[in-house]
Amino acid sequence: MKKLEPKVRVYRNLHLHGVVYSMQARGRVIGHAENILLKNAKFVVQKGGQAKVRETKSKIVHAFVDGEIITDPKEMGLMIKKINNANNTAYYNPYTTNTFVDKDGRELFEASLVLLTSVGGKSKLQIV
Repeated sequence: MKKLEPKVRVYRNLHLHGVVYSMQARGRVIGHAENILLKNAKFVVQKGGQAKVRETKSKIVHAFVDGEIITDPKEMGLMIKKINNANNTAYYNPYTTNTFVDKDGRELFEASLVLLTSVGGKSKLQIV
């Protein structure tokens, strides 16, 4: 198994069946996963891409979560427990929000932890 880059850019891949996230490092896709745990995350929305999506109603990649991927099983277990205890979610919708927002509608630009998963066939972002 090839070692993953610690710093990755993650986005929801709308062209693969189901909820699948793609990971990029150094501008190249390095893998796909249904669940990804990141620390020191930053939420990025490219305004040009957002404007094009709103204008054309087409799906193009323009929103990402940048962060350091957690792959150590022990650390992963502790961090997932921390995320579940925080019970806070986030989302991004290019038609209704300008940035990623939390469940109360507050804009998000960073989070110490982000868990990207699939629940009931839909993407879910849990944050701390």
